Amino acid sequence: MIDGKIRFRLNGEEAVFTGAPSARLLDVLRDELRLTGTKCGCKEGECGACAVIIDGRLMNSCLVAMGRLGGSDVVTIEGYSKTERFAVLDKAYESVSAVQCGFCIPGMMMASECLLASNPCPTEEEIRVGISGNLCRCTGYNPIVKAVGIAAGGLGSLPPVEAGAGRDCCCGGGEGHLDLGPYAPGSLQEALLLRKDLGLIPHAGGTDLMVEAKEGAKYLFLHRVPEMRRIAEDEEYIRFGAACTFTEAMEHLLTPGILKEACRQVAAPAIRNAGTLGGNIGNGSPKADSALVFMATDSRLRLASAGGERILPVKDFYQGRKKLALAADELIVEILMPKNGIGNFYFKKVGARDALAISRVSFAGVLDVKDGVVRNCATAFGAVSDVILRLGEIDAMLIGKTIEEAKGLKQAYLDAYDKAIVPIRGRVGVEYRKDVCMNLLRDFLEVNGI
Repeated sequence: MIDGKIRFRLNGEEAVFTGAPSARLLDVLRDELRLTGTKCGCKEGECGACAVIIDGRLMNSCLVAMGRLGGSDVVTIEGYSKTERFAVLDKAYESVSAVQCGFCIPGMMMASECLLASNPCPTEEEIRVGISGNLCRCTGYNPIVKAVGIAAGGLGSLPPVEAGAGRDCCCGGGEGHLDLGPYAPGSLQEALLLRKDLGLIPHAGGTDLMVEAKEGAKYLFLHRVPEMRRIAEDEEYIRFGAACTFTEAMEHLLTPGILKEACRQVAAPAIRNAGTLGGNIGNGSPKADSALVFMATDSRLRLASAGGERILPVKDFYQGRKKLALAADELIVEILMPKNGIGNFYFKKVGARDALAISRVSFAGVLDVKDGVVRNCATAFGAVSDVILRLGEIDAMLIGKTIEEAKGLKQAYLDAYDKAIVPIRGRVGVEYRKDVCMNLLRDFLEVNGI
């Protein structure tokens, strides 16, 4: 950190990078290290051709800044191809002719390895989900799915590719990593001082930032700040560190089902392994999946600066499209989700496809019923307005009512939303999105017996 060098492991060997921390891992691998097995496709994280394994997780190297790698373990197809596991997988691919041009296959092989390392006996559906972030331009998916299934039988006795000493978990942090590279603090206090003194751009997962990465951008890498990586609980809240990834949230026992479902529908595995909850909120998009859930559950944000902290409801954080109630020296540290009031949940995301889809319309709703009385009703709509739409005054119509009383108010409730929802113009028609919103709202009520 003192000398500005970023030290990590690459294919089992020590590596040092001295260039700009904002440089893409993909560009460094191909242009500087000549590891061209990692292919350059879209540079937006949509094709998976550049996939590598970082600390045991599949990630797209086009969306990874070098400054994020301090203390990490990176495996490319060149390193993986020297393992026994590769030999088994390679033979399986060959046996069913699951390879043609080879452009997409290196990333597909890395995705297959990560799937089988965590799930040695996947179903066909699980295989398709595991490779959903990797596009194949000529072979087609059926032979690849068949090859992964064949390989599963031969990999059971072989240890997974080394995860690396740098791997974090959502309850860990930067302990033991003393040389993480420039602007990669190991404590919250250090991060807040860097934010205040240098005005660095917060960077946790980088899956949005790196798509439009600017040369020489000054990032504040937050992935090793312990307080921002934890998932914990107190009497009132489940506390999600802002730098926790979607995958970590999906895997954690404390995470409520509605948030797990939203995280599951984010992009594809390589994106979920890197993208973070705080980044999804801080990006300010009305189409953000996890932010929709935090809005519907009336969650709060813990914001901090070098001068102090404050707690702000998520609904007050959004002030317009890409306009946030975040001071220039503040960071989102935690998201506080209430433990009570969720009850039954309903989450739907309407997109052009199952994986890597941006919402055309999205919906999150919770209904908590106790002793036949609605204790909480809350809904949120995404991708229809400049901000996520949360109309608590309409939902209040049903709170405190019995189910039978709520049924009697159903039409008035729907009419109120029908009047309030006015979608802005976008890539799909206004009338279409209005119809989808109302259909999702009706489904939410019907599945809850209203």
